[in-house]
Amino acid sequence: MAAYDRATHADDIASFVAEGTLSGEGLTGSYRVVRDGVNQREDDILGPRHETTLQLGDRVFVRNANGNVRELRGYLRRRVMTEDLLDSGEFVKHPELSRFIGWGDVGSIKAWRLEVNAQGGEPETLWIDPSTGLPLRLEYLDGDGPSYVDYSDWRDVKGRKIAFRNVVTDGDHRFDTVQQTTSVAIGEPIDPAAFAPLDARALDTDRVHTVPLIERYGHIGVTVHIADKDWFFILDTGAQSILVDASVLRAAGLTGQGAMEVRGAGRSGGLEVATLPRLDVDGAKMDDVIVSSLDLSRDLAGGMKIDGILGYPFFASALVELDFQNHVLRFGPPGSFVPKGTRIALDVDRELAEATFQLNNRLDAPFIIDTGNSSEMLLYRPFLDAHPGVVPFSATASWNYGIGGTNATYRSSLDDLRLGTFHLYHRTVDVVLANSGAFADRVDAGNVGLGVLRNFEVTFDIGNGAMYLAPNPAFDDGRSRGH
Repeated sequence: MAAYDRATHADDIASFVAEGTLSGEGLTGSYRVVRDGVNQREDDILGPRHETTLQLGDRVFVRNANGNVRELRGYLRRRVMTEDLLDSGEFVKHPELSRFIGWGDVGSIKAWRLEVNAQGGEPETLWIDPSTGLPLRLEYLDGDGPSYVDYSDWRDVKGRKIAFRNVVTDGDHRFDTVQQTTSVAIGEPIDPAAFAPLDARALDTDRVHTVPLIERYGHIGVTVHIADKDWFFILDTGAQSILVDASVLRAAGLTGQGAMEVRGAGRSGGLEVATLPRLDVDGAKMDDVIVSSLDLSRDLAGGMKIDGILGYPFFASALVELDFQNHVLRFGPPGSFVPKGTRIALDVDRELAEATFQLNNRLDAPFIIDTGNSSEMLLYRPFLDAHPGVVPFSATASWNYGIGGTNATYRSSLDDLRLGTFHLYHRTVDVVLANSGAFADRVDAGNVGLGVLRNFEVTFDIGNGAMYLAPNPAFDDGRSRGH
């Protein structure tokens, strides 16, 4: 820690501005970071995507490429706490928050590995060159495994060492993103306007809409109008983007850009990005929508024929009620109607609907609320490895289908699942055996799918980090399954 402090003098920097280029996954763009004391703003442009992170003291806000603004309160907020400790250099004054966890190789250098964790944060590991004291790498958990920021091209700026080249990688170098700094200013006055609040974009409509909730292939969806045609899109709170089939882009006269990584049933490539001029559902509009595109007929296993997926950007722009009993989707601008039922707090930091539930009256665990999952529950192998015995092993094999292919699973049963004040018994669980991909996530324990949610009228108020559950007439807590 002393060597790092001598090499970087990071804790001496009060204000900081850096600009440069971004490149990766077949796209190019730029970045700009402004820091003044405890306030910081970063703007990243990569291809058609423009994302902004604004930190005002202890509060952190993110505006995604579709203009949805969320305040980080969960997993990513905890990571930011640790990254602040590292970026500011303050961790050198708090050795109680760090521990040496051994040596590691970065190229030809045998590096110190120092794990740092802010109070209430998430651990991240700094790899330090013993000969220079300079950091070589930052390691953190990202979904199904570690990701890294590799630092190089160190230069002197006003007596401080600054890494002018950072490479973000998850180990598959086809999808690396390179941040190359072109200018740095230290100790210069910062315009307070840089830290103005972020404007959010909501669904463009002045009313509450009620439309059929379409059931196909065990999934739920809705008719979406794009390029003078109607398309069938799945409603998926477990998807971080709006995904369209390649045929939708062709109908709109668009060509996708890039070759990005897909983390679905496995890790694969081929994801493209485009700006869709307009998408509407029953006349409610989303303009200039940043969408991802795949050949879904090829990449979505299980024989489903769908045209797209409405994920986080749709749910974050609206208040959305799913009435399974009456096959009705009700939605409108945020605040346009009063949700029914019991409120359950959501963590939407990762642009997913995540909530903490209790298993077997003893174990609290985070789950993805996944309307794109037709089963009752999935449990991921990393969680079961860490908590053996939560469900019994079974020789009953099954398969889980998703973007990029299939995963082998075995079918089991969970004695008791508590969602807020509701207990559901003897839930059918598919244990996913994958070691990588979205279904090997190490942040969450698994997914809670439609098989559970169909017991309720469910309202998603993603903009306010909440889900509401109201038991419907077909509610069945599953007690009879045990007899």
